[in-house]
Amino acid sequence: MTPATYESTRVRRTVNSMLWAAWADALGFITELTDDVGLRRRLSGKPLVEPVEWKRRVGGRFGVEVALPAGCYSDDTQLRLATSRSIQNRGFDIEAFTQVEMTVWPSYALGGGRASKAAAVNLARPGVPWFGNFYDGWENSGGNGVAMRIQPHIWAAPQPAILGPHILDVLINAIATHGHPRALVGAVLHAVALGVTLHEGHVPGPERWPELLHMCEQSVKLVDDHSQLSTVWRPQWERTVGSSFSEAWHQTIRECRVVLPELSHAVVQLKSKIDLPLKDQAQLYDTITEILKLRDPSHRGSGITTVLAAMAIAAAFPDPARAALLSANALGTDTDTIATMAGALIGATDAVEAPDPEHVLDSSYLIAEARKLAEIASGKTTKTFSYPDLLHWSPPRTQLDAVGTVEGRPALAGLSWLEPLEGTDSPEKKDAVWSWVHSDFGASFLAKHRPRLRELPTGNRPVRRVRNLSEAQSEIEQLPLASSEETRPTEVSRSPNLKRSTIAAGRADIRDDKLPSESVDVDQMLKWVAHENFSDRAVGYAVKRIAALGTVEQLTAFTSTLRYALRSRRHRS
Repeated sequence: MTPATYESTRVRRTVNSMLWAAWADALGFITELTDDVGLRRRLSGKPLVEPVEWKRRVGGRFGVEVALPAGCYSDDTQLRLATSRSIQNRGFDIEAFTQVEMTVWPSYALGGGRASKAAAVNLARPGVPWFGNFYDGWENSGGNGVAMRIQPHIWAAPQPAILGPHILDVLINAIATHGHPRALVGAVLHAVALGVTLHEGHVPGPERWPELLHMCEQSVKLVDDHSQLSTVWRPQWERTVGSSFSEAWHQTIRECRVVLPELSHAVVQLKSKIDLPLKDQAQLYDTITEILKLRDPSHRGSGITTVLAAMAIAAAFPDPARAALLSANALGTDTDTIATMAGALIGATDAVEAPDPEHVLDSSYLIAEARKLAEIASGKTTKTFSYPDLLHWSPPRTQLDAVGTVEGRPALAGLSWLEPLEGTDSPEKKDAVWSWVHSDFGASFLAKHRPRLRELPTGNRPVRRVRNLSEAQSEIEQLPLASSEETRPTEVSRSPNLKRSTIAAGRADIRDDKLPSESVDVDQMLKWVAHENFSDRAVGYAVKRIAALGTVEQLTAFTSTLRYALRSRRHRS
């Protein structure tokens, strides 16, 4: 295969993997956390054969019931896209992911495990770095909230089938929210399985699983070699748990190896019955659910067992739709997460004979993100997502504060300008409203917000940047002509009621947003670092920003002044 052919093949596999993962998530989302009676109510008595419009209660037990469109995906795909946006040409921006994406996500989350939500809340507190997110119970968070979202690291990896830098990014992504080895090993296991699939074009079968587990076993060394993980996170883990992290990692690998023989046999049986009706295949799949205890409350949602289940289904079926239907109809299991991981694996193969999936919400946006990641993998420089300057960013204090206004225009803090979706309801209860909105970058959200929106802090305004002035001029020239009055919010849009607001022409996006500066204010950066008590996170961010945008002289001035300030501080103490 020539380099050009492989590149086009890689793009196709990545796009298919992204789309089928979202389609399977939407399918499994319908059956998540319900029983036969509940499923009949959600589907009005019809069988589940494809993603359809349905209703779900959001906001907890005393929340509201909202209509979800066909193809609406859950938190699995939401956080996968958050990860994707955080992957830049220069690599994974963990600061943007944890400080912006994770702290804003609860305002539009559809589902989400306890660990992910607790981690997001804690990251919104002042001074909590991604490698020190020690919320209550963090060391016991062993669910699959990581494995479901790490696919973009693999899609963007130049060499996805090896233990490369992308696996370290997977671990960094994982450790920012979860602490139990089951969550971390599960994420790495899914990552290496997807990496091999994406590179070779077929899902590794049971005969390859010991090889994948060996790669997982070796990846614990990446934690030891990372400065922040080895000096801050791991010592805190070992003090909290009272045992060796490396030993706990290897013990988790041994837990996987114990079930491999029986699971492999079940996959062979399932694969031999590939032509049976879905009902008969479901009985064989029940064997896998029993082996992995997928319906056991103490194991349901495990970062290990759900990953193994997805690998088993993907190894047995070349058809992603069939595999998703099988896992989505297995009520009592973590239907959406198993389905979406299986969909990601099978979608990355060359054996997919089904056409592109229909009924996928925001499919154009998903395709664009997949293509971006494939371009990064090939070494091309591509336009990536722009985040606010973390120097001025302040995480939303509550879920209700993530949606606000900027000069009367609705916006999602740090991420997007918002436009209400026509023909959708906005149920309200007490001090909260849930509105379907569309972002200016292509994703749809069911956003929770206040009945009367508040003005967002200056540093939380969405950012749309372009790489150079000519590119900006080119984008402006392609926009439709509008009068000067049309480039500002109308009187209706100035009303902080999202349900009644309209948004002016998008032409103002580029004219209102400043181009990124090629220099930085060193004095301002030093003041901010001092305000943050010279924390490692603040110093690291400041150095990274000056190195990326400033001059050598500015970097030298900053580090010299910082050295003087730290030594004076130590002398005074």
